[in-house]
Amino acid sequence: MKKFLKISRVAIFLPFFMLVKANANEIISNFGRTGLLVNPTAYTIKDGHLSFGSSYVYPYFRVYGNVGFFPGLELGGTITEIRDIYINSGRWQGYGYYKDKAFFAKYQILPETDKFPAIAVGWDDFHGTKLFETKYFVVTKYIDTGLPQNVTIGYAKGVLDGFFFGSETLLHPKLSFIFEYSPLKEEKLKGISNIKSKYNFGLKFQPLSWLQTVVSYQRGKEVGVNVSIDIPMGKPWLPHKPKYFLLTKEDVKLIKENKQTTFFEKALERLDLRYPKVYISGNALVIEYSNEGYFYETVALKKVLSIFKVVYFPKVKNVKIVLKEKNIPVTEVTIPGYLINEYLTGKVDIKTLLNDATYSIAPNYRPLNDQIFSSPSFKGSLKLRTFLNDPSGAFKYKLSYDVGVKEYFLDNFIFQGLVVLPLKNNISSVNSPLMEKPVRSDIDDYLDNNHPDVSVLSVSYVSPLFSKTFIGVSAGYNELMFAGIGGDLIHFIGDGRFAVGVGGDWVRKRDSERIFKLKNYSFYDAYLSAHYTMKYPEMNFSVKAGRFLAGDKGVRVEVSRVVKGFEVGFWYTYSDTSNFTGSNKDYHDKGVFVSIPLRMFKWKDTRQVGFYSLSPWTRDVGQLAGRPIDLYRMMQKKMPFYLRDKSEERE
Repeated sequence: MKKFLKISRVAIFLPFFMLVKANANEIISNFGRTGLLVNPTAYTIKDGHLSFGSSYVYPYFRVYGNVGFFPGLELGGTITEIRDIYINSGRWQGYGYYKDKAFFAKYQILPETDKFPAIAVGWDDFHGTKLFETKYFVVTKYIDTGLPQNVTIGYAKGVLDGFFFGSETLLHPKLSFIFEYSPLKEEKLKGISNIKSKYNFGLKFQPLSWLQTVVSYQRGKEVGVNVSIDIPMGKPWLPHKPKYFLLTKEDVKLIKENKQTTFFEKALERLDLRYPKVYISGNALVIEYSNEGYFYETVALKKVLSIFKVVYFPKVKNVKIVLKEKNIPVTEVTIPGYLINEYLTGKVDIKTLLNDATYSIAPNYRPLNDQIFSSPSFKGSLKLRTFLNDPSGAFKYKLSYDVGVKEYFLDNFIFQGLVVLPLKNNISSVNSPLMEKPVRSDIDDYLDNNHPDVSVLSVSYVSPLFSKTFIGVSAGYNELMFAGIGGDLIHFIGDGRFAVGVGGDWVRKRDSERIFKLKNYSFYDAYLSAHYTMKYPEMNFSVKAGRFLAGDKGVRVEVSRVVKGFEVGFWYTYSDTSNFTGSNKDYHDKGVFVSIPLRMFKWKDTRQVGFYSLSPWTRDVGQLAGRPIDLYRMMQKKMPFYLRDKSEERE
């Protein structure tokens, strides 16, 4: 009986090992990148995933985030607070513990296979103070002999200095043991005076697929803890309730009375496709509408095609569908009638239909239904504006309730207003502006207000100019710091995947205390632009070259990765700052941003997005004026290439 129990226990325990596999983002290290405890591994976070977390191993308290930017490339950043090292003298009074920002990058040169290990190179803290800078080459292999484990060996130069090695031994699908040898260079570590041991040990517990906790014993004396979450970009957190076309008694009546076009218009309205007009022109059926309810234009187009299941238009050979932004025609899609029939009967899929359709960008088309005034839309939302790393305090913020209004009128005009109602505000700065007539280095003066403020009060004009070309101009109080006029001319090439343009702004500085008052000096910028969207991995590239507001000339590059509408990106500006002094001289404006589709958190589809950007320092060089509309982004999702690329997306 005892022998049987022993055999049974082994039989029960072994399947756990058999189920365990090496995962591409198995552990998030103390620093925030994939690794063990201190050491990196050759694994990277999964493509299109985000990881956020916090770790504490005395004296380092860290908050971090990283992203699988594209297959094999991991990018991220870490804020480190060093306990027991205070900065409280002079203008830094009240700042508290020493804090450091760091960025890291890792690229997996070769992915792991059954026979060969994963190989990666990386660079921790490659920008700024480089307090934790380390460059490394690392190899990792999953070995399934006895106890399954991921074994890592590598070489590093920097804070981690010399050969390092370690392993993760998999004890259970949710539990693993971590061991590593970390040759930390004590003299390079701020806040650490004694490393008793270079061997570290830990236990990783992953109760949920997206939640990871690590408890460790490091440097021969410190207990550490690290908690992180991993989420796929853009994946809805709530199931969506699709909106289907349903035939009503009124619809049946209209069809019987041969009022098919009227029926079609009413059906479009019910599907959240606004400003509809449906009519027959020769042997073509023309359908125009503006998508107001769906994140992807292809989803809206599928809704239109679904209506053909219950209505027939005799003698119609082609269907022309005009995609509008409100009442502004953007793209005309022409589909042969027989192809729509084959799509409805399942003989061809939506991808084939879109590939066989013909397109006209910025068509020579005037909407049949003139729009004098639309119904104004109002939007209210909580907004958090942050002001980081000022000597008077590391984290300052302004929490407000922003109330916006938008009104479209006379077909091509857009009125926009935004009122900021402060709820909580502790923003202030002891730093002085960097120029006598600063561009952005006095941003704190515009954020520290505790009274209501008008951030935007502007009128924009948007229109097709000629084939594949659009113009967009905004005038008024276009942003919090400037008022004036600015715009873009954008020309789309081919199917719209590539675009070029020219733009510029002339602005006056707004008074930070009096809402509508302007200061007596002005700035201008002017640039040439180019834009490109890559299909997979979906990435956006934008370049603007020309003159910035402070007079410096150079290039601004913006790169972003998009997954299911969730966008993470960065910008970097290189300009000639030789004529500037102080912190503006030799500075290159840079930052990161994230755009989050709010459809992730709703029961139904929506076009709304949340946006947040962060720049490490506020400077005057490399700056462009802001506007309430982004002409390229406004048109991008209605381009032919985007319709095809997103043909498989669902509501």
